[in-house]
Amino acid sequence: MEFDFRKDLVTQKVDVKISMGHEAFATWLEMEGQSLAWVQSLLLVVAQCQKHQRTEFKLIGSEFTLQLTPEEALITNNRLLENEEVPTFEEEFSFYNLEIEAGCGLEDFLNLLNSWREFIEE
Repeated sequence: MEFDFRKDLVTQKVDVKISMGHEAFATWLEMEGQSLAWVQSLLLVVAQCQKHQRTEFKLIGSEFTLQLTPEEALITNNRLLENEEVPTFEEEFSFYNLEIEAGCGLEDFLNLLNSWREFIEE
């Protein structure tokens, strides 16, 4: 997963750009991950998952829910979780799914979080 962080020095707004297929992680970080303490506590949970001290972890945020296992990280917009049936989109609109749901390996997720922590510490 490739990513880039940018901060507007005037507004202090942070933008996250992430490679295609992982855009939901960018939106999630922009919305939920502004606190250094929050990121550090999440890094501890990821370490526990890696050591198989936790087999599952779920973090429900204001817009997204993060689910961790020792193998992967999944992010899903809460509106998708509210519906028992996931809405189906026309094939030409399937790229919108990328902004509301994404997954990656736990190592990639850890790399993203560590880089994010370093960026917001500056």
